[in-house]
Amino acid sequence: MTNANITRTEAVANENTAKNVALFLAAPFIGLAYAVLLPFVGIAMLLVTGTKALVAAGALEYAARLIKDVALLVAAPFIGLVYAVTFPFVGIAMILWTAVEALTATVAKIEVPALKLTPAYAA
Repeated sequence: MTNANITRTEAVANENTAKNVALFLAAPFIGLAYAVLLPFVGIAMLLVTGTKALVAAGALEYAARLIKDVALLVAAPFIGLVYAVTFPFVGIAMILWTAVEALTATVAKIEVPALKLTPAYAA
């Protein structure tokens, strides 16, 4: 063997040793990250699997309808309050609208006699 081959072999061995030492020092932190994140990954997998099962069973439409009904139940008192506050104004506006229509119909029926204007000298 030549010196060039031995030097390359030593460089590769030193590089592998450095990688191994780095991995040896990082391994506890990588394991800690896995241990900390494992419950979250498990919960995410359960949610994905459960959602797929619900979609396949058609229960998602039922759940959406149920959520809509509950939302309307919660919103009903506020909608009623809006109606109770605005109905007097709506009623007054309807009375005024009817009054204006009646007055315009009455004015349209009144016949105004035509004025005969003749010059003063012609009289």
